[in-house]
Amino acid sequence: MQGMDKQKLLRCADWLEKQNDQEPKKLSLQNKNVNDIQFIIETNAVRKKFLLAAAEDDASVPDGIDEPQVTPKRVPLRKLRKEQLNIECQWQACNWSTDNYDEFQKHVRGHVTDLHVLEDSTKIEYVCLWDVCGHKSKDPSEIVRHINYHAYHARLLAIGFNGRATLKLVCCKKDSNKRNVLPPLPSDHYCMWVGCSEKFDSIQAFFDHVTLHINYAEPLVCSWAGCGATFTRRTILATHARTHTGEKLIACYHCGQRFGCNRKLCDHLRRQNASASAGHICGMCGQPCASAYLLRQHTRSHVSVYACTLCDMTAPTLSSLANHVRYRHLGSRPEVRVHACKHCDYRAITKWDLNKHVKRKHQKKVKKKENGDSASEPEQSDEEEYPEVKKKEKKKYICHMCPEKKNKIFTIGTKLTSHLVKVHGVQWPFGHSRFRYQISEDGMYRLTTTRYESLEVSKKIVDGSAVSGPIITSYEFEIVKKNDATENTPNQIVIGVKGENEPSDDSIKSESQGVEITMCDVDEHGNIISSEVIQDVLYS
Repeated sequence: MQGMDKQKLLRCADWLEKQNDQEPKKLSLQNKNVNDIQFIIETNAVRKKFLLAAAEDDASVPDGIDEPQVTPKRVPLRKLRKEQLNIECQWQACNWSTDNYDEFQKHVRGHVTDLHVLEDSTKIEYVCLWDVCGHKSKDPSEIVRHINYHAYHARLLAIGFNGRATLKLVCCKKDSNKRNVLPPLPSDHYCMWVGCSEKFDSIQAFFDHVTLHINYAEPLVCSWAGCGATFTRRTILATHARTHTGEKLIACYHCGQRFGCNRKLCDHLRRQNASASAGHICGMCGQPCASAYLLRQHTRSHVSVYACTLCDMTAPTLSSLANHVRYRHLGSRPEVRVHACKHCDYRAITKWDLNKHVKRKHQKKVKKKENGDSASEPEQSDEEEYPEVKKKEKKKYICHMCPEKKNKIFTIGTKLTSHLVKVHGVQWPFGHSRFRYQISEDGMYRLTTTRYESLEVSKKIVDGSAVSGPIITSYEFEIVKKNDATENTPNQIVIGVKGENEPSDDSIKSESQGVEITMCDVDEHGNIISSEVIQDVLYS
């Protein structure tokens, strides 16, 4: 115990020393009349990083100044989400906590009147004062949904805090400065159960409402719009419904990441502490895994199970396949390049590409203006919107075909690619437009000479099912709604070619060329989340 007290005193001394070093910076921020919320966020983030950065073997969090001591409590696994919860309100200057979730929701909702308000001649902006959050919004209803989500997230953090002791988990090593950053909530939470049109500004009220649908569902059919899946047990239906609502059951207390079950939290922490001594090492890339289950999950990332229908490219995930189509086949289309640069006519496919373009082309000019090369002042909003990318250590690419004594090392993969093609006559891999490199045991990157594909994908390529060539743009499709949704079945929709006569039921199996249409759900970045292939769509 004396050793632990000594470590705490040393940590406190280090924290006080850092605070003394930062006092001039804090005073300068205040003297410059910088926005109050910026000062609050910066000082609060430093304090939270100190409280959560240290690794504790007993899975406890160091005590803050004027804060009561809190330690994880071991509770029975079946009662982990119900008992011994210490739900903490992390609003600025509010240290209230309780184990009653209903009271906690009412308390957090009361902080809506304590929002920081930024006003000018054209707009009013609301700022959330939750610890390490700083979310801003011009929409009053959106900021209310955001604060209600904080109450729900705080409960998940409390569950995850006790889960560290109950599940005997190791500590998280990720950055905790974004533990309270929440997903965007642009609209109310709508219930899409067939025959229901309720909407909610509280995420927990939305989940409770959907639970009522599940409890009274007869037969056991998911009546969420477009689903219609059937189940044998109500508990399985409830678990399935979370994929539609996005409900999570536990969160990592350190980094704030949310999970749908305890197993995923355990995997999240075990991945960070994987070592070669565990004996679970990937035979393809040499990466150590913490368990046999995680090794199987990792191995799947090397196997291509999706084939592009426009070329012979194969990919291990739907998101990587979507990325391939977005850049390779749709890159020249203006409707895909939706991110426009404010300084020139360049349009990027993703926000990440736009940030790289601004950094490479325009931020150098901004720095020159700051150094006095130009009388005009740089725009501050551009630096906030396009943050600089942190510098990383340079990678080393080595040729595996050169003799050991004459090995050539490159700092860029494209240079090694040119070397392999020009010097050794290596050809492009079948179905891929570039070489891929993987890190070896010595830290060098070498050419990947093996590709793993599932049997179905290999047969599809060999049989010529993957068609090479550009996308067919001469056809315009129209969607015709045939039947309305019922309690047991979703809407029935027929997709046909625009301008053509609608085929009858008898001619649906005529000898005409088939079109494979994939209905996809995508996230805010355009990545495919789920997809369904419609096989029975034909055109003449």
